[in-house]
Amino acid sequence: MNEATNSPESTPASTPGIGLSVAPSRRRFLGTGAVVTPAILTLASQPALGVTCFTPSRSLSKNTSSSQVGKDGLCLNAESPGNYKQQSTAGASAYHWPISPYTKFHSNKTYNGKAGVFSGSCYGSRSLLDVLNKTSGLSDPSNVAFHLIGAYLNILGGNGAVIPSNVLSAQDVKKIWNAWLLSNFSGYQAMPGTTWTGTQLVAYLTSNGIVK
Repeated sequence: MNEATNSPESTPASTPGIGLSVAPSRRRFLGTGAVVTPAILTLASQPALGVTCFTPSRSLSKNTSSSQVGKDGLCLNAESPGNYKQQSTAGASAYHWPISPYTKFHSNKTYNGKAGVFSGSCYGSRSLLDVLNKTSGLSDPSNVAFHLIGAYLNILGGNGAVIPSNVLSAQDVKKIWNAWLLSNFSGYQAMPGTTWTGTQLVAYLTSNGIVK
């Protein structure tokens, strides 16, 4: 699968600083018909504790037709994968895991009688926490598995996070992983004709407030 180029159509919108003034040259540029992606257009009215978030395809599309209705929402209180990794002791004040850290990464493995989460077998019998820690030489250069674990835990309500299911559900995260796995870790098709690299996929998750 070919990786996308970093064109405005194929790269998830980044999150600029809120409240920064715009230089005159920048104002002239924007006034000449430049189109700003939806994720950026909503930043001026961002709620203090949340991020306006979009489905993968909506984050790319500049189409504002009725076909786009229901493809955005408000993502709240997302936790970072790094904090889940660091705070894995049940009962500690900063422990926010909604399921056991020792839940198996792969769905063909079980922990305490419960199946793991993601398809495949590349990480063997390792737990979600193991993969977050990249134990035993695990390779995840774009940190895709790392961030998808964080997204999954946030969708389940870790840290009191609220991720609207119409934006991204737990099943959607599993499908993203499966597509990433089937591509041999080379790309994720966000919409027909647009494939994200691992870096772009991670940028989508973070810029949309699905993971911190």
